[in-house]
This record gives sequence, C-alpha cells and structure tokens, in this order.
Amino acid sequence: MSTPVSLSPEVAGLASRNRLGRLERTFLPKREVAVQEGHRGLFVAVSLAGIACLATGGVLLWVFVSWAFALYPLLITVLAVGALLRSPNAREKVGSRRLYLFEDGMAADMGAGRLFAVRWDQAVHYQETLNQVAAYNDLRTTLQSAHTSTLLAPGGAKVQITHAFADHGTWAPLIAQAITRAQAQRVWESVREGRRVAYGPFELDATGIATKRRGRLPWSAVAAIDVRGGSLFVRQHGQRGQRGQQGQPRAWAHAQVKSVPNFLVFLTIASKLYEG
Repeated sequence: MSTPVSLSPEVAGLASRNRLGRLERTFLPKREVAVQEGHRGLFVAVSLAGIACLATGGVLLWVFVSWAFALYPLLITVLAVGALLRSPNAREKVGSRRLYLFEDGMAADMGAGRLFAVRWDQAVHYQETLNQVAAYNDLRTTLQSAHTSTLLAPGGAKVQITHAFADHGTWAPLIAQAITRAQAQRVWESVREGRRVAYGPFELDATGIATKRRGRLPWSAVAAIDVRGGSLFVRQHGQRGQRGQQGQPRAWAHAQVKSVPNFLVFLTIASKLYEG
C-alpha cells in the first residue's frame, strides 16, 4: 500500500470528471517477490533459468533413473511456468494495475487502457470472501484467504477486484465502509418515510423484512441478524426447530453474502430497525 504523489493523466482526468475528491490510498498488485520495476527483466531471466534447470533434471531422471522419480520435478516445472505467466513480476500489464481509493469514490486501472470509476454514493458493491481454515481441537487457523469485490457504476460499467491486489484485508473493508458512510443515512431516511428498499433476496421497510419465499417477518419478531461462513442468517424469536450455535434460534431465512448488494449498508439499516 502506498500514497503516490501524482496520478497518470488518464486516471487524474477520470477522477476529476467523477468528482472523486482527494486521493487517500493506492493498492498495487500482489507480488510474490519484491522486485523493482527496473529489475523485471532480470527477475524473468533468473526465473526462466531456474525453471530450465528443474526441467532438465526431470528429463534426466526420466531417461536414466525412473519416470516415477521424474514426475515430481516435471510437475513443479509446469506449476512454476503457470505461476510465472500469471505473476505481476513478469507481466508488465498485470504489474501496472492500480486500485485507487479517493475521499468520495474509487478508480481502478486494470491495464490495457481499462479504467473504471464510481462515486461512493452511487456504487453498488457485491463482495465475497473465502477462507481456507485448518481446525485442530479448539484451534482454528486461516491458511488462505481469497476475496472478490464487484463494483457497478451508474450506466452499467463494472469492475471485478480480487485478492490479486495486495492487502485485500485492508482495501475490501475500506470500500464497504466508504459506501456505507455515503449511502446509509439516505437509505435510513427513505425507510423511515415509509418506502421499501431491496437488497438482493431481501426487502426492508419500517415494518419488517421480507423475502419472496418466506414472506414478511415483523421487526418485533426478529431475534438476530448474523453472518457465518459467508452466509447471512435472519433469526426469529421462538422459532421451533434445531437451535443454532450459542443457543440462537434456527434461521427464519438465509442467503449468501455475495448475493446482497451493498451488504454493509443492508446490515446497518436492518440492525437499526430490529434493535430499535
């Protein structure tokens, strides 16, 4: 993560036209090894030399020892070639991608002239985070985390930003929080004035929450709205059936977080309605 002094003319013009305000954060593609831009060619040359040595060793093992022993270095060779072809250290177009977070919106340079911009007060944001977890007794350890944020702008422009950008544990919540600051108060006022708002499979108004399959549940009957394992659960007071974790009622309705646009806005408004 860095805060550059200047933007490219194309991104600066895009930010100005969309009134994005002051630049606050810049995120670069995730790199396997810290390689300066001027040393990209040296990195590629050294990587290719290493892959060639590995492949040569595999071929020699195949010819003079056994094909079974050769499988491991040859498999690693194939994986190494694939990783190098996808690496921002080796591909200039991938390495030049940038994610810019401004005071009033965001811009993304996805390379090859593909630019995207949207204001926080107009953005539609879908997010999905997948965690690979290892569990042993009562200890749970996250081994790997993958994230995808899909943002839509008025007019239909869309960009998909993934964990290929470094530090998604920072930029993903920053995007969700910025959209919530820009939109939640407007949505709250709309609901309090009697209007209904839709968030994917859910609809909210001042009287309750609804889905097409389950119908309407008044806020007084909502026990909790919580998130577990990438899914959102709406729980009802006194609902019969198997109890959830920590003594919570079984879910009245549930949906995947990735299906709920502007999920943090939805959660903020729904929580204020059922809690207060």
